[in-house]
Amino acid sequence: MVKKIFFIPLLLAVFTAFLACDSFMETPADSEVKEYEHFREVLKDSVFTLSQLKDVLMAIYPEEVVNNPNMFKIIDLLDTTRTIKNTAISYVTKDPKGNDIIASGLVVTPVGRPSKGVLHFFPAAKINKSTVGTKLMLTFEGILGFFGYTVIIPDLIGYGISEDKEYPFLFPENTGQVAYDLHLAAAEYFHSLGQPFSREVTIGGYSMGGMGVVALHKHIETKGKDGFVVKHSYPGGGIYDLNETIRYYRDAKSHHHPFMPYVFIALDYWYNLDLNYSQIFKDPLLSNMDDWLSRTYSVQDVEKFLGEDITWYMHPDFFTEEGNESLRKTYAYIKDHSVFAGWHPRSPMTIIHSTKDEVAPFSIARKMYDSFYKKGSFVTLLTSEEDHFAYGIQYFASLVIYLTIK
Repeated sequence: MVKKIFFIPLLLAVFTAFLACDSFMETPADSEVKEYEHFREVLKDSVFTLSQLKDVLMAIYPEEVVNNPNMFKIIDLLDTTRTIKNTAISYVTKDPKGNDIIASGLVVTPVGRPSKGVLHFFPAAKINKSTVGTKLMLTFEGILGFFGYTVIIPDLIGYGISEDKEYPFLFPENTGQVAYDLHLAAAEYFHSLGQPFSREVTIGGYSMGGMGVVALHKHIETKGKDGFVVKHSYPGGGIYDLNETIRYYRDAKSHHHPFMPYVFIALDYWYNLDLNYSQIFKDPLLSNMDDWLSRTYSVQDVEKFLGEDITWYMHPDFFTEEGNESLRKTYAYIKDHSVFAGWHPRSPMTIIHSTKDEVAPFSIARKMYDSFYKKGSFVTLLTSEEDHFAYGIQYFASLVIYLTIK
């Protein structure tokens, strides 16, 4: 089912399944989760009020986000005395090479009232390493805790406690693994407190987080052996096939989010490609890449460095079919970075994607929807004609409104 849908209809259509969140909370009884197999320790914890949340968001998010009329007007409807507890935990997972690695994530819980259910929510793309959940102890996704939900938010590898590693940009298999292991670690953390943890999970996330939603959904249904079940997933504005996305940017010769250079850095780092970067980038990026791509700048800063015209910083061979030696090394791996190839979901999935999205091509989201639909999945595609960023705000605002009403 494909629907063109806007703000209030989006609210009603996307989050109806939250009404069905299982209020009976339990640790998976039939999975025999081994205590502390994944969970390592509490790194720190903090209690936040709603007023403190607003102060943090206004300090770290772009002006166009925090000034959106749909945002804080909705938050202002809440009782400002509500509080949440945010707990940063470390846990054992796997890096893209299959080696054990310690990663981190944030567990958000309501204070003074029972949880309505568990949401696993992926953050949108973070460039600056200092702006992830366990660094700030609060992220935009943490808003959902004020509405009575337990929220699991992964830092992912390359951020938080593992920030000395490169972030595996758009590595779907690893993203699913790392998020799943965090979910197991969260269950073990709750078990260590003697508290129950639901075996049902609703998954959400927008932009880079949209790919994470599908990756975790896929991992739970194909590799999960611990009794967890996806109630419903809501991937929004995601990049679901890296190969086709790279081709899209190559043909368009422009970008609206400066993530692409980081993809080549990640491929080189995790696959030991020994790239000659003079065959990937050109000046001024080539001579400044150690600084500009250090992940110590905001997205807005990097956009100022690079501009939107990728011919300004990508090697001319990038725009040819044959490429060059270093580019071909990356293409050999990029072709395998599709989150939906060879799989279709059993649990319901609602894909939210604008037809005018110039960051994450709509054609790929449509291809994923068609693939799932033809294989018999219970999948819905919601569309609009907003741009990537405007529709992302609607995605989150719709959820906030829904939970306020609920």
